[in-house]
Amino acid sequence: MGYLEGISISICINIVCVCGIAILTGYMGLFSMGHACFLCLGAYTSACLTKYLGVNYFLSLLAGGAVAAAGSVVIGIPTLRGKISGDCFTIATLGFGEAVRILMANIGTNLFGGATGLSGLEHFTNLKSSVVIAVIAIILTRNYARSQHGKIALAIRDYADASELLGVNIFHEKLKALMISAFFCGVGGGMMAHYYVYIVPNIFGNTMSNNLLTSVVLGGVASITGPATATGMLTAMPEAFRFLDNWRLSIYGLTLLIIMRVRPEGLFAYKEITAPFTALYRWIKAKALKPAAKA
Repeated sequence: MGYLEGISISICINIVCVCGIAILTGYMGLFSMGHACFLCLGAYTSACLTKYLGVNYFLSLLAGGAVAAAGSVVIGIPTLRGKISGDCFTIATLGFGEAVRILMANIGTNLFGGATGLSGLEHFTNLKSSVVIAVIAIILTRNYARSQHGKIALAIRDYADASELLGVNIFHEKLKALMISAFFCGVGGGMMAHYYVYIVPNIFGNTMSNNLLTSVVLGGVASITGPATATGMLTAMPEAFRFLDNWRLSIYGLTLLIIMRVRPEGLFAYKEITAPFTALYRWIKAKALKPAAKA
């Protein structure tokens, strides 16, 4: 049960991060290959607040998300302003992600632990809180997608020139989407730090960024529950094939190739899966109201 609980918590953490990237990539059409740096900023911010200042766990997650969102402005303003292409933004995020990781590994040895990492954290992230935060992230992301901002994001992705002629400030909308996606990743990083109770800069590398981006592309564009479902599949699949030893990663890659060949637009492009998440929401609501009814 502990093993399955660990996988479930990892899925919830990845869902929180993927919700943000779904807005940036699935709706705005911007590809980022360095979003792991925002997990890094959120993880270290949340960990330092709880370890050194005794800040509440949930407040530290919000603070980690805020710091990550502020950090996204540093890369967003110079790369999203003007007519810079999406490829330039992708390369810039790749370099920014590596710069943040290397910076965290070489500065603040007494505070951040340097290359050896930060240990001795409290184990605050459990299954219940992870599920609740993941559901909240999905609900907030769907609200964004259904709002005017989500419709503007789709218009910018498909008809950028026409949107600009209609008076849409493309730079502000893109920067807003980047900040929201970074906030979600910062929260996910804080959850990760307080689940593993030990963080080191090397884990926030290109592999983590690529896995999150793969979940969004596989799940489908203009969808929230699709990437969330794909995240669960991609997180659990390597564990399900662990008995095959070295072959499990080959099967993992082959499965991705087949899916992208058969369904290049993603498994759930422009579609939402409502039934499982509705049932989960009702279960959480019933569990939350049950203690109140007894009282």
